[in-house]
Amino acid sequence: MEEKLHFDNLNLNERVYLHLRDKIVNSELKPGSKIEYEQLIAELGVSRTPLRDALNRLQLDNLIEVKPRSGTYVSIPRSKDIQEIYDVRKPLECVAVELAAPHVSKEVYTALLEEADHAEADLEKGSADTFFQSDRNLHNTFIQHSNNNRLIMIMNSLEVQIKWFGVIMTVNFDRPLQAIGMHRKIIKAMYNNQIDNAKELMGRHIDEVRQDIFHDFLQREQAGREV
Repeated sequence: MEEKLHFDNLNLNERVYLHLRDKIVNSELKPGSKIEYEQLIAELGVSRTPLRDALNRLQLDNLIEVKPRSGTYVSIPRSKDIQEIYDVRKPLECVAVELAAPHVSKEVYTALLEEADHAEADLEKGSADTFFQSDRNLHNTFIQHSNNNRLIMIMNSLEVQIKWFGVIMTVNFDRPLQAIGMHRKIIKAMYNNQIDNAKELMGRHIDEVRQDIFHDFLQREQAGREV
C-alpha cells in the first residue's frame, strides 16, 4: 500500500504547492501528463481546497494548463517559451555579474568553486542532482548579490521555468560538464576583477544553454511527430 505524505497545518497551501512544483520541475510529473485530482488528494492526505489553490498557482507559473472538458495537464514547453525566457535572462544575468562583483566575498567564490568540483565528481558517478543544485546556486548568488530589487524580482519569476527547462532537456552529462567549465571561468574572472570578461563569459554561457535546450526541444518535437 502506497504511503501517504503528511503536511502540518502551518502554510498547508504553500507546502502542497512546493511539493507539486518540485515534482514537475524534477520531471517526476512528466510534460503532457494528466493531473489526477483524486490520486493526489489520496497521496498528499489533503482536501480539495489546498490542492486547488496549489494548482491555480502552478497555472500562473505556466507549469500546468487546463483544457476544457478534458482535464488539467503538466505543460509542454513551447519554443516561444524558451526564446522569451532566454531573451530576458541573458541581459539581466550579465548586468547581475557587474552589479554583484563588488559585493561577493572571496569566501563565496571559493565555496562556488568547491560546489563545481563536487558537481563534477557526482556527474562522473552518474548523478546530476548536485549539478542542478550548484548551477542554480551560482546564478542565484550573483542575482541576489546584485542588490537590485527589480532585477531580483524579475529573475525570481523566471527561476522555476529555467530550472524546469534544464532538467527535462538534459539528455546526457556532456552539457552539464561543459557548463561547469564555464562556471569556473566566470567565477575566476569575477574573483580577479575582470568584469568585462566575466560578463562576456556569462553571455556566452547562457547562449550555449539556450542553443542546447532548443536543439533538444526540436529533437523531442520531431520524435513526437514520428510516433
